[in-house]
Amino acid sequence: MSYYRRLYIPGAIYFFTVVTFGRMPILTKPAVRRILRAAYRQTCDERPFETIAIVLLPDHLHCLWQLPDGDSDFSTRWKLIKGRFTSALPETGIALPPPSPSRAKRGEQTAWHRRFWEHLVRDENDLKRHADYIHYNPVKHGYTKRPADWPFSTFKKWVAKGEYSLGWGASEPEALQGWEPEGE
Repeated sequence: MSYYRRLYIPGAIYFFTVVTFGRMPILTKPAVRRILRAAYRQTCDERPFETIAIVLLPDHLHCLWQLPDGDSDFSTRWKLIKGRFTSALPETGIALPPPSPSRAKRGEQTAWHRRFWEHLVRDENDLKRHADYIHYNPVKHGYTKRPADWPFSTFKKWVAKGEYSLGWGASEPEALQGWEPEGE
């Protein structure tokens, strides 16, 4: 059995990668986005966190979260988001593959990959590189030619804050050349 070590630091910033089961390309469908948004917001209302940056792609998402002071429990937040999403997914008409015996034994469905990947952001440079990675991701995967054209990210909010120009990311940013976060 694998042992996953996670660093739980109260008030820290984390980068996450969360993947659909079998890389099902469902997350950008309008009905699916609605239920994911509702699960995400309900969880944030109950267990606050700040979403610094996010990108939603058909089969995965990346995000940066700032947890509140004194709170390091990102695992429960993801469990709630994934569970609420999975419970509401039948409303969309999307049929999930049947769970394996191992998943069935644990009561798990097949909407999400069992685990998620997290990275504790170490400093401002690490934060900037992960934000760049998030916003450049639709270009990296060939969904669009520039981040400004992808509707499912916080890129335009960052443009409004002066962090990027609208034309940023039309070519691979130098800071990302040859770099990829673990877990992608």
